[in-house]
Amino acid sequence: MKKKKNRFWLFILSLWPGAGHMYMGFMKMGLSFMLGFMVLLIVVSITNIGALTVLPITLYVYSFFHANNIGGLDDENFMAMEDTYLFGLDGIGNRQVKVDQKSKKIIAVVLIVIGLYMLWNLAFELLRGILGWDNPILKAIYYFMRDDVPRAVIAIAIIWFGVALLRGKKNALEAADANGTQQMMQIGQKDDDEFSAK
Repeated sequence: MKKKKNRFWLFILSLWPGAGHMYMGFMKMGLSFMLGFMVLLIVVSITNIGALTVLPITLYVYSFFHANNIGGLDDENFMAMEDTYLFGLDGIGNRQVKVDQKSKKIIAVVLIVIGLYMLWNLAFELLRGILGWDNPILKAIYYFMRDDVPRAVIAIAIIWFGVALLRGKKNALEAADANGTQQMMQIGQKDDDEFSAK
């Protein structure tokens, strides 16, 4: 049952993602934040990719402010808030979780990149154990993979995103242009019909 609670205890409990939401009765929201935070921590731990640490930290901060903002709402808005699962998991109870095709592709690419990075780390650790860290070729490869490859991947992703935006804008303009041409043809046809009738 949703209920406004003591702001001090809400502040203290919201220091753990999801606990503040559960304290106010938003169980589904609280569970979503808690599981999301734990899953992101597990991903960072398993993949050993330090850059991914930004994800659980961002979710942690968002959860904290989200809970305190809900607690600060007036009574009318507070009661109007719905307790729903977050991150597209609202259909989890009746197994209707749906992911569109574009999201599936993005998730697949992210998973492939993470998997390749994990394999690279394992292979490099094995090579370092065999050849030793003093090998200059191994050091050069390590620093190239650590510094240059991520920059190149990010640069390619930015270029791809820009091209996708341009292509989407171009398609929208072409569709609008075709729609405008079709409307003008219909108006012209209507004028011809009216002229023929006269």
